[in-house]
Amino acid sequence: MRRIREVACTVLVLVALSVTATGAASSPYPATLTMQRGLSQSNGVPALTWGTTLTAAQARWVTAKSSGRIDRWGVWEEDGWPAEFPVRSTDGGAHWTAAGPMLATDFTGGAIFYVHQVIAEGSSAVVMVSNAVIDVSTDSGHQWYQYVNGADNWMMTEYAVPGGGIGLRISPASHAELPKGSYAIYVLNVAHHQWHRTMQSLS
Repeated sequence: MRRIREVACTVLVLVALSVTATGAASSPYPATLTMQRGLSQSNGVPALTWGTTLTAAQARWVTAKSSGRIDRWGVWEEDGWPAEFPVRSTDGGAHWTAAGPMLATDFTGGAIFYVHQVIAEGSSAVVMVSNAVIDVSTDSGHQWYQYVNGADNWMMTEYAVPGGGIGLRISPASHAELPKGSYAIYVLNVAHHQWHRTMQSLS
């Protein structure tokens, strides 16, 4: 009888482990998001030299902007054209300077690369997101890294990491065929240019 109970317990443990592994494997949120160096659309239209100050007329086309009283980041649409470029300000938005290569343009079929939210992490670090891309710079815009979610079905918002760090909360976009109410929390490993999932809920 004791032998039968031991076998039964072993089977139950194996079943439990199998269910857990299956659930983990079926998560729509990868454990790690590894970013590539550079931006996919960077060669479409030449950018202004890094640090170039936008004229008052050019600055009218700084659209999406981060919050913040002093250090701010934004997206500049050159003369209202489809091309988007990152810009930054260290005086609360009074002046804007060029801060990197082109983010997106319709001319090369890059609609999914248009960012609609800018999350400033101080004067040197920024995260720009859409439903499909995560664009990151941690050195004032000299170097950029990008992750592309080809399904274009995430909604990404800022997440305040306890103790400090750069975080994102990813959940389904309105059109996504993902578990409703699900989400995942990611924290950026700056040195390795990777986002690590630290928490998720699939309910």
